[in-house]
Amino acid sequence: MFQRLSSHIVDLVAAGVYVCALGFMVFGHEDKEAWQLILSFAMLVSVFALAFNYWRLLKITEAPISAIASAAQGYIELHGLASTTKLLKTPFHGIPCVWYRAWVYADRQEVAGSNKAANKISNTRLLEYVESDQSFQLRDSSGSCTVNPKGAEIIYSEKLTHHKNEHRYVEEYLPAGKRLYVLGYLDTLHEYNTIEAIERDISALLVSWKTNPIKLLLRFDHDRNGQIDMDEWEKARAEARHEVEVNHQMRAHNEMYTLAKPVKGQLFLISALSPQALRSRYEYWSWVHLGTLVLLLLAYVKLA
Repeated sequence: MFQRLSSHIVDLVAAGVYVCALGFMVFGHEDKEAWQLILSFAMLVSVFALAFNYWRLLKITEAPISAIASAAQGYIELHGLASTTKLLKTPFHGIPCVWYRAWVYADRQEVAGSNKAANKISNTRLLEYVESDQSFQLRDSSGSCTVNPKGAEIIYSEKLTHHKNEHRYVEEYLPAGKRLYVLGYLDTLHEYNTIEAIERDISALLVSWKTNPIKLLLRFDHDRNGQIDMDEWEKARAEARHEVEVNHQMRAHNEMYTLAKPVKGQLFLISALSPQALRSRYEYWSWVHLGTLVLLLLAYVKLA
């Protein structure tokens, strides 16, 4: 359940409930049952928000950190520079990015009344929402992997808003070339490194060498007798094996790694903030919700 919700929305809703409860306390209300009902609801919200933030803090803390090239398959956190193989731009400003979401709102001012003191009423209506689903590359000093952002909570780094002809255009995006923190499930696709795949590629490489006998002799006929003997052929096979294994390792360390949404309901996060900044954020909000819960509990006990 926690992985389906946005941390920003949860904390915003909880803060709104706290403000409403505080307003009820400040302006006063003689109905004791109403007091208890409001305080009980606010306490439930604070318990949920506290558990939500603490759960996320644990997920970030517990996930193993790894370089891409040495990463094992499973739930993991990675850091690197984001880029795309196919150019992606934000829809309204055309800014190169690796991910975006955008809204178009109709903002109209309607006048209520016909006199000079008439009030203006704002009417906002959502016209369109778009979100990119194109995969992008994450690269560190050891290699790269493909990130499929579908289903991830995105903590964006940039937001642009502009108004035109009573319309409001909003864009949130992750710029290309920016360092990202990604928490999700890494699939290393090891089927490309199986014995069968390696042997198949070795045979194919040897066949391709045989199609050019002159080049084969120049490369492996060390005694220059005009033919490839058994020892020289074994050396050719050994070199073919080495080339194939190196090629498989390069493929595995680059385009064959895919990071996507975990299947077990774990947190899938793509963030422009560092893990240290995220930990600080979740720790801060955990303490806020815990402190609020204590205050609400004391107020409830006082009323009981």
